[in-house]
Amino acid sequence: MLISQLPLTGSLLTVAVMLAFVRPAKLQDTGLQLSLILVFSLTVLCVLLPWNLLPAKTFLLVPLLDFAVVGLAREATASSFSSLGLLLVFPVIWLAAREGKTGVALSFAATLLTVGVPLLVGASATPSDIARPFLLPLIMTVIALAVHVLVSSLASQDARLKSQDEELRKAYGESLERQRLLDTMLDVVGVGVHAVDAAGNDILVNQQHRRNRTLSRPSGKEQDLNLLASDGTTPLPSEHSPVARAAQGQSFSDYIVRLGSAADNRVLSSTARAMTDKDGNFAGSVLAFSDVTELVNALAIKDDFVANISHEFRSPLMSILGYLDLVLETPEDRPGQHEAFLGIAQSNAEKLLNLVSDLLSVSSDSMGVHPQKMDLLDLIRVSVASAATRAESRGVEIVNEAAGRLWLTADPGRVGQVLDNLLSNAIKYSPRGGTVTIRAWDTGGAISLSVTDTGIGISDEDLPKIFTRYFRSDAVRESAIPGVGLGLGIVKRIVENHGGSITASSRLNLGSTFTVTLPKGLEVGGPGAPRC
Repeated sequence: MLISQLPLTGSLLTVAVMLAFVRPAKLQDTGLQLSLILVFSLTVLCVLLPWNLLPAKTFLLVPLLDFAVVGLAREATASSFSSLGLLLVFPVIWLAAREGKTGVALSFAATLLTVGVPLLVGASATPSDIARPFLLPLIMTVIALAVHVLVSSLASQDARLKSQDEELRKAYGESLERQRLLDTMLDVVGVGVHAVDAAGNDILVNQQHRRNRTLSRPSGKEQDLNLLASDGTTPLPSEHSPVARAAQGQSFSDYIVRLGSAADNRVLSSTARAMTDKDGNFAGSVLAFSDVTELVNALAIKDDFVANISHEFRSPLMSILGYLDLVLETPEDRPGQHEAFLGIAQSNAEKLLNLVSDLLSVSSDSMGVHPQKMDLLDLIRVSVASAATRAESRGVEIVNEAAGRLWLTADPGRVGQVLDNLLSNAIKYSPRGGTVTIRAWDTGGAISLSVTDTGIGISDEDLPKIFTRYFRSDAVRESAIPGVGLGLGIVKRIVENHGGSITASSRLNLGSTFTVTLPKGLEVGGPGAPRC
């Protein structure tokens, strides 16, 4: 309101100042004074009145009264400023801009009244005097129409711009939503995704690949990565890295690299596809990195297992075939010789049978238990007696420190299998002159037993893996000690199926201790038997 009123107020104030210098007497004119009082009053009202609380069209009183202001001032200064009527342009613009066609009509009518009423009420007005001033309403009407057209055009353009702005905001919001969805999808997948431009600069790197890169270098930058060839030892030249190849426009699949040091690295299978712009020119590449470390390790374990199992099958089979050939093709030099040969063949056949049984047990998970009341001490004595011959042949002493009745509810066959495996391993990995000690004790709610040897021991790196199926440490493989890595896995499963636990502690070249804890189980009554 005030901004629309100020031009007219300022103009009349300027006229009054000019009159004060040119014709001071005109300032005493009643009409001019009324005009100035009215225009200043309207300006003050524009500031003080709460127009937003008044009826919607109340503000029209101000521009309409401005016509009276201009009319009074025009009549008072007609002899000094003949063109003062042009000040009507200010309320005309105001009305035309705010009220459209209605404002144009009001502008015409108000201007007509402003110039016509003084002529009609004048005593000496001639017809030519009356007709001459009516050019001003026509000029004001043309100005009002021009303002109306301009304002309508601006309003239409503003509406279009608002509509376009809304569409852009909506498109931008949808774009952000799609970007968030894409980022979430890329972060959910377990594959590293990396997009680069034609110069090899990063465009997009998802969370998985950032983790891949952080494993190798704290900075996580591609140029700082420690890349190795697929053999895990040969440093990979930077120009042969997956990103460098992709930045050259190459497309490839299943390109194997290792990320990290030779001692600790991850195996990544990389795939790259080139991108082109609308003209078909190379614009960058998208790479995918799949972590295949577990698969590669599994394949290595498989290869080791195949080699080990082949050796384990071949040795007893060759022995069986050799002794059977001796029985079939050579005469008996002394009584009982063939029987001894057949006994050796039978022993090797039983070894094969046990190996096949272990393989079937592991593959089928058939480790069910059939618990019954049993004394662990009796079972330990039987296992020690069974292992005595093998220990003696290897020069290893077995010391049984278990004493006293140790009652629990368990499967004697399975617990015996645990003892046999632990004793067999302890004897197998102990040097000649070594000692294997077995202990057992009651802990209150459970029974514990331990088997300690003075053998080659297990490294800290291999210790967490010893219960893994088919695992054999490098030291064991290098020592050519027979085995396929099934025993401890079977032991752990049997113990866990009883609700127990097994732990291992070891020091290289000093020996190892395996401790088994089994719950006493449910109470089972029996004559003379203690309660569990």
